[in-house]
Amino acid sequence: MKPWHLIAPDWGALDTIWRAPRPFILWPVCEKPLLSHWLDEAVRQGVPSVSIEVVDRPHLVRQWLDQRDLWSRSIQVQSQPGGGAEKDCFVMSTLPGELDPTSVQSARELMQRWYGLQVEALRRRASGMVHLDHEYRPGIWFGPGTRAAPDVAFTPPCWVGSHANIGPGCRIGPHAFIGQGVFLDGDVEVSEAIVCAETYVGSHTTLKRMAAQGGLLMDFERGVGIEIADDFVLSSLGAASTRPSWAERMVAALAAGPLEWLARRVNGGNPPAPTNVVLGRSRPLTLPTYASGALCLRRSPWLRQVAAGNLRLTGVLPRSEKDWQALSPEAQSALKDAPVGVFALSDLYGCHAPDEPDEWIHAVFQAGAAGGAGQRLAKKSLLKIAMTKPAQP
Repeated sequence: MKPWHLIAPDWGALDTIWRAPRPFILWPVCEKPLLSHWLDEAVRQGVPSVSIEVVDRPHLVRQWLDQRDLWSRSIQVQSQPGGGAEKDCFVMSTLPGELDPTSVQSARELMQRWYGLQVEALRRRASGMVHLDHEYRPGIWFGPGTRAAPDVAFTPPCWVGSHANIGPGCRIGPHAFIGQGVFLDGDVEVSEAIVCAETYVGSHTTLKRMAAQGGLLMDFERGVGIEIADDFVLSSLGAASTRPSWAERMVAALAAGPLEWLARRVNGGNPPAPTNVVLGRSRPLTLPTYASGALCLRRSPWLRQVAAGNLRLTGVLPRSEKDWQALSPEAQSALKDAPVGVFALSDLYGCHAPDEPDEWIHAVFQAGAAGGAGQRLAKKSLLKIAMTKPAQP
């Protein structure tokens, strides 16, 4: 058996709907990423070693491999094309053994390809194969710890990940793919759709030919994505810290009016300048900002977004699309799911805008410091940051 040379499709530029924090080969296909399906097949065929050619965020693939003791044979990741001589080469645009049906040319086709992989992975399942999940009923697969109300109507085939919770009156299938840790409230219908891990779907919601990930709803047919602002309809269970608490929202609502009045006085009646930002790299927002005064006055209109549940009092600074593009892939990954706030740790160190050279360093620390140390430091210094008066307008 020859070594394998696996080539990851470079579809990052097409991912304008989900804007996933991982390259396509790490997108989930039922219970595991697409890359894992290929490595499992290499093990079954006795392949002695594997090289993986990845142009789109190869550091994330290396990181994923480092976190898993998959097998004892050599796996090498390279970011430059080539190296497949004297090896069996495969493009990981499908599951192993499946012919690539059509090339992917648009964001809509990319989402449809991802959904098609789920359908094919489920079609290949057999009750005699070894899986962590089990066949609850013919054609209906449950992961460990999954719970479903007695009156849930399942239509095979469908797959439900581990520790998912399906409420009463739900209708699941056909071709429904429910990720691990998902919570479906009562009277939810999911058919020909994907609900990604750690996602809450509110009652009386229907998902068909769509995917839901946290608060993002992605339509396969139309090729569009939309952020759902109402947490009771669709929200993330794994990123609750990105949303302000009710105490934060109340404080912001009470403080916004008086601080905006004072900001108008300090700025001589001049209106704030609008700044267009993108929250989580997918939800546009306009933040008016005053030119003079302490940060609590300049950003006083932002407090209304805290009251609305869009920003936190402390978090990394909101960024425009241009600011996002200026970040390295590593920094983008670190900040993708970070809480965005009115006052940032970078403010404490004199970096009051995301385009300042060192701002990203403080932002990455605030987002990723062990045990939330960066966010705690920002909260502890909240009053000092709020009263900071930048030297530059």
